[in-house]
Amino acid sequence: MAGLYDSDIKLDENWQLTSAVNGDVPLASDTDCFIQDIRLEALSQEGELFYDELWGWSLMDFIQTQDNELTRLEIEQRIKTKLSRREEIDNETIKTVLSFEDDKVSVKVAFKFINDSRKYNLDILLDRVRVEVVMV
Repeated sequence: MAGLYDSDIKLDENWQLTSAVNGDVPLASDTDCFIQDIRLEALSQEGELFYDELWGWSLMDFIQTQDNELTRLEIEQRIKTKLSRREEIDNETIKTVLSFEDDKVSVKVAFKFINDSRKYNLDILLDRVRVEVVMV
């Protein structure tokens, strides 16, 4: 799990390697790296990362699910639990808003870092075949 002051290879919106004009591979650092790691984790199934069996949100579990109170609670709880594992995030600021529309689940997630007033937002969309996570 990446921390707030880590660096990693920068990926584009399609999760492909990016390249600089000189052919080098650019790095995502600090907050950009941290947010990229959250987005990757949200797209991943739990256990996909060989050295951390808890990494991954397993949101694919909710594809083609029915809209009911139990499902909504389970999605919200899973997201809050996974974000709470990151010590840099203020757990009290994690908020989720779910909506079910036309066989799609939309989740808006907001959170803040500890000792930081800036709010970060994720939009998650689950449709019949995929999970999409966008930082807004």
